[in-house]
Amino acid sequence: MKIINIIFFSANRAEYGLIYPFLKIFLKHKMFKVELIIGGSHTIKKFGLSVNEIKNDRIKFSQINLPLKTNTLDNTSNYFNKLQKKINILLEKKKVDLVFLSSDRFETFAFSISAYLKKIPIIHYEGGDITEGGALDDNIRHAITKISNIHLTSNKEAFNRILKMGEEKWRCINVGYSPFHLMYKKYYNLKNVEKKYSLNSNKPLILFTYHPIIKKESDQRKDVDEVFKALKHLSKNYQIIITYPNFDPGYQYILNKILNIKKEIREIKVIKHLGRKNYHSLLYYIGKNKKGFCMGNSSSGIKEAIFFNCPTLNIGDRQKSRLKTKNVLNVKANEIDIINKSRSKSLNYSVNNNPYKLSSNFVSIPDEIYEKFMKSNLMLKKCTI
Repeated sequence: MKIINIIFFSANRAEYGLIYPFLKIFLKHKMFKVELIIGGSHTIKKFGLSVNEIKNDRIKFSQINLPLKTNTLDNTSNYFNKLQKKINILLEKKKVDLVFLSSDRFETFAFSISAYLKKIPIIHYEGGDITEGGALDDNIRHAITKISNIHLTSNKEAFNRILKMGEEKWRCINVGYSPFHLMYKKYYNLKNVEKKYSLNSNKPLILFTYHPIIKKESDQRKDVDEVFKALKHLSKNYQIIITYPNFDPGYQYILNKILNIKKEIREIKVIKHLGRKNYHSLLYYIGKNKKGFCMGNSSSGIKEAIFFNCPTLNIGDRQKSRLKTKNVLNVKANEIDIINKSRSKSLNYSVNNNPYKLSSNFVSIPDEIYEKFMKSNLMLKKCTI
C-alpha cells in the first residue's frame, strides 16, 4: 500500500492550535509520512516566538524565513508574493502527495495556490464558516474551499454551506472543532493558575485579545481607541491579561495601544503569546470562578471559551455572522456600550449546547482521508449546482 507524504502548513499561533490535533493523529498513522512547514509570525520575537510551543510539542518542522512586513495592505500584498515564491521553491524540492491547510489566512492562501497549480491535492479544515466583519478572512476561506479536494468542517452549518457552494458530499466530513480533542478540564487547577499569574481570586478577570479589522484607517483606529478606553475603565474593577494581536494590516496601532496602557496601568499583564495550554487554563479559571469574561474579537472566544463555561464579550464586526454559542454577548466597539455590557446579567457561565462539538470518530480521520486519497476521481472536481 502507498505511503502518503503529507505536508501541514502553519503561519500563526491560532492556526497551529487548530492543526496540532490533526498532526497528532496523522503522526500515529502508519500510512502517512508527516511534515510540518511553518512561516509567518511563528519565528518573530515581536509576536512572542510561538515556534517555542511547536518545539515543546516535539513536532519536527522546517521553516520559511521571510521578514514580516504586513502592517499595511500594500506591504501585505508584497509579502504574499514573496512568500508564494518561497513556497514554490520548497514544494519543488519535496515529494508531496497531499497538503493539509487550515482556515483563512492570506499566507495559507499563498500555499493553497502553489499546491493547486502543482496539482497537489489539498485538505482544507474550517471551510464553510462565515465572518463578514471586514477582515480578509471570508473571501480567502471560500477561495481555498473551491480549490481544495477534501473538506473538514468544524460545525454542521459550515458543512451544509460547503455543499451549497457546489462541493461533492463525498469530499466533506464534519469533524467538529479540532482543539477539543486535546482539551481536558482535569488538566487545570485553580490554585496553580492563580499562582502562575499572580491572580486575586476575589477579583474578576478579563482575558483580552483584539485583532485588526481591514477598514478605513481612521475608522479602524477609532474602534481601537474606544476599546482601549473601555479597557482602561474596566481595569478599576477587573484584573486584565492582554495577549498580542495577529499580524494583519493595522496591527502596529494595536500594539502601541497595548504598550501605552501597560505603562499607564502597571497592574495590567501583557503576554505576547500565552500558548494554547496557558490560554485554556485562564478560560478555565474564569469559568470555574464565575468571575470575569473573555473579551475582544478573537474566534477563540466563540469556539473555545464555551468548553470552559467562560462567557465572551465579542467586540465589533470581526466575527460578524459566525455561528455563535450562548456564552457569547455581542457589543459594538464603543466605550460606553462595552462598559454597560460588561455589567450585563446575560454573561453566561452555564453549560450550553456546543455546535462545535468534536466528532466521536475524530481519531479515525486519517483512515477516511486515506480512502478518499485513493479514489481515482480525487482531482476531478465537479460542481453540484
